Amino acid sequence: MPTLSILIVNYNGLRFLADCFASIKKHVSCSYEIIVVDNASSDGSCQFIADNYPEVRLVASPINTGFTGGNNLAGEHARGKYLLLLNNDTVLLSDIALAVAEFDDPAVGALGCHLVYGNGTLQHSFGFEHKPGRLVLFWLLGDIFRNFAPAKLAETDPAEYARTQANVAWVSGAFLLTRTELWQRLGGLDISYFMYVEDVDYCKRVACAGYRVEYFPGARIVHYGGAGRAWMGLRALQNTLRSYLIYTRKNYTVRDVLFLRIALSAVFVARAMAYGAIALVRRSSVHREKSGGFLQAAAELAGVRKPA
Repeated sequence: MPTLSILIVNYNGLRFLADCFASIKKHVSCSYEIIVVDNASSDGSCQFIADNYPEVRLVASPINTGFTGGNNLAGEHARGKYLLLLNNDTVLLSDIALAVAEFDDPAVGALGCHLVYGNGTLQHSFGFEHKPGRLVLFWLLGDIFRNFAPAKLAETDPAEYARTQANVAWVSGAFLLTRTELWQRLGGLDISYFMYVEDVDYCKRVACAGYRVEYFPGARIVHYGGAGRAWMGLRALQNTLRSYLIYTRKNYTVRDVLFLRIALSAVFVARAMAYGAIALVRRSSVHREKSGGFLQAAAELAGVRKPA
């Protein structure tokens, strides 16, 4: 039985796979297996894996089951003592043996590592509870709120990434280590989420089961993510908001859900107006697209428009 089962969900990520697999071979010193669930890619990913990586266990899904469904499917094939959820657009930069060794402490249930973008800049790797008020302030004030010390939101403070954080609310699903037994007991990721916030939800359930969620700086990876894009795009924004609502319904009151809908809708209308004004002045198609996207998202939150 391998020590580690590495679960990778792939959707049209052919351009990332070779570097990801190479970094695993270089930086994983314990016994391991790689399980890739391909979510109906159209870029030749499956053939590439079959032709070049016979050691990889490939599960080809006929439909796109999202990040959540893909990882759950991969987990069904896992034989390792521990599971590592690893995004396909990642490159390991250091041996993860020390990260795995953290599970010698029986109180550790999930663990994340230090993430950076492709250009080396800091990427949010852990964070605090997704309280409705915090989510609204995040979208209202952006980096101003992130760096506001009394808010205790330290995701952008480099000093916080230099030390182990023994008990955080969540770690990024781009690299999420957990115990296979615990994963199975909790039922994996909540299938209600297509993508986004499912890692926050899983970590919440790990904590509720009596385990710690730990950020560990001794492991470091590149996660390309959406770095360099002008904006996240309407579909990603919609998926994020829907995941917010799912999480809030699960963990907070009806009043909190109503507050989140109304407050975020108002914030998004304000953002839409601001981006619309910038688009007129700069003749920017990106800002025009942002304006339309935030306006549509606001309408969906307010219940004026049904989700696409």
